[in-house]
Amino acid sequence: DKSVVLISRALWSFSEAYRRYPDPAYQKMAAACLKFLRDKMWDKQRGGYYFMVSREGNVIDSTKQLNPMSYVMEGLAEYALAFHDDQAAREALDLFQVIDQHAHDNQYGGYRIAFTQDWQWIKDYEPGPNAAGSFGRKSYDWHLGLVEAFATLYDVTGDARVRSRLEELLDIFVNKIIDTDTGYGRYYFHDDWSVADRDGDSKQCEYGLDLEASWLIVEAAQRVGRPQDAKIRRASLALVDHALRDGFDNQHGGVYRYGPAAGPANNKDMEWWQQAEASVALLNAYQLTGDPKYWQAFDLEARFVLERFVDHQYGEVYTAVFQDGKIDDEKAGPWKAPYHVTRACLEIISRLGDTL
Repeated sequence: DKSVVLISRALWSFSEAYRRYPDPAYQKMAAACLKFLRDKMWDKQRGGYYFMVSREGNVIDSTKQLNPMSYVMEGLAEYALAFHDDQAAREALDLFQVIDQHAHDNQYGGYRIAFTQDWQWIKDYEPGPNAAGSFGRKSYDWHLGLVEAFATLYDVTGDARVRSRLEELLDIFVNKIIDTDTGYGRYYFHDDWSVADRDGDSKQCEYGLDLEASWLIVEAAQRVGRPQDAKIRRASLALVDHALRDGFDNQHGGVYRYGPAAGPANNKDMEWWQQAEASVALLNAYQLTGDPKYWQAFDLEARFVLERFVDHQYGEVYTAVFQDGKIDDEKAGPWKAPYHVTRACLEIISRLGDTL
């Protein structure tokens, strides 16, 4: 079976890799991903993309989830940039428009995040392998995916509505989602952006997500002409500082999974994507401030990833390294694609340039 997350993030990865290193093999893989999305995962009647289909293209999970579809939007936009493909750019903008039509909250801003095949809002959480606990609530992580997708789409199209929605999301991040005083991102929200807590799940800090947000909001602000935005900068550094204080192994390197908003981590397992985002976030914080503590943490993190996460025999990175030392060696799955690691490597190469 194939998830839209896996296919769309592979589309982005091969497209962006081609932009940096124009290898025909990358173009071939990107084109194959795009063809599968168009032929098998796109709902040609109602718009949007199914979450899961079989290898043959039979629909397994017809829900339309904004986080996965934001990856499609970003993948299409990146393909358009890499291969100067106007059709892919139009498809990305069409997806933005259908999402904006069905999912945007015109009263409070932001987006409702999950829908049935015919775009009926899923208000109640339904357990299942592909369900998300945030159904019925606005969420931090799924809005972060939209920030990144809108930023790339704006690069391609220059569309005024895309820019307006991106600026709206940036304001929501610094005014509603990120608790700058504590240094973490609140997780779940009611429609009016008041915190929607269930059994403490909005008072829990996910360090990798905070680190990812810390550099993505800075990049998005630059895209819309706000490179010196003081609130963005303060929020970005607050997220990094909190993660370094409570969610980072300062002896060996590595970012933990979870912890309370205030206090040290209580889940010290480590996943691949958190390490990738930490690398970029720490380098970004160093470039923003020149403070050597961020460079030292970046160096420690990079060495840790090379030692513990990279499979030097077969390639790729492991999914997780657990606190007890065991390893989850899965290389790909519905939510694991060649994306976070590819993006981190390309970002680091771009930022450090000839110093590598």
